[in-house]
Amino acid sequence: MNLKRNQLVTEGYCIFENVLSADLLHRLRAVSNKVLDENDYASKKSNQGNIVTMEFQYSAFLDLITWPGAIDALQQLGFARPKYWTGFVIAKEPHEPPLYWHQDWVFWDEPEAADPLPHQLFLMYYLTDTRVENGCLRVIPRSHTQRFDLHDQLGTGHDSEIRATTDYTHPLMSEHPDEVDVPIKAGDLLIGDARILHSANRNQTDQRRTVLTLWYLPRLHEASERLQAGFRKNLFISPLDKVSEDDLTRLQPLLFEDNDNEEQPAWNRVPGKILK
Repeated sequence: MNLKRNQLVTEGYCIFENVLSADLLHRLRAVSNKVLDENDYASKKSNQGNIVTMEFQYSAFLDLITWPGAIDALQQLGFARPKYWTGFVIAKEPHEPPLYWHQDWVFWDEPEAADPLPHQLFLMYYLTDTRVENGCLRVIPRSHTQRFDLHDQLGTGHDSEIRATTDYTHPLMSEHPDEVDVPIKAGDLLIGDARILHSANRNQTDQRRTVLTLWYLPRLHEASERLQAGFRKNLFISPLDKVSEDDLTRLQPLLFEDNDNEEQPAWNRVPGKILK
């Protein structure tokens, strides 16, 4: 097992350095600022920050979704057939509060939730160098497969009232003794298990801090037909009707295959007894 795969499996995350080209990074900054500036996020009163769904119609986003360096990184981790699930542009605007602790696996009733290898990965690209002061990521290593006290506070995560809380003394908004800050360079790639507990520090600066978060299913073909159907039912991607034939060819290996299974797993964000 190589070092990065070992870190992903044991700690819940790993970093690949210098994955993006300077040109793509420049284009991503431009289009990200455009969609963020156009988004009326202030009225939503969410601690998730300024968040916009990624669209195939923007060439820079399509290039990112199909970026060879990212696909190569996944292959180095042993995932030869990844599928793209969804993506978001997320900005922590100047002086915004921290993000609450959460995890992003939504099928905790399924046996796959206990697998040592991940079934769902986030790929994060920060568009500026991050540090504690401007809201870098923080994680609790090993929390993807090991229960911590914080798990009992999570509730339904993104689906709960914690999204709009102003109580910054709440356990989900507080520091945790096992947390690790994860500063990263612009253009690096951070890959993490959806089950890992993670959040972000508050942005203490006058500048926007943007991350592009893409979700991939690294071994969907190994999951039960029931779980495959669950991911398909909740597939959050933009329509393909305006994608060119050449771009569709690039996307095709990452798109879901047909699945006629009608049985759906329950959408459940609460890590129950399956997490020891």
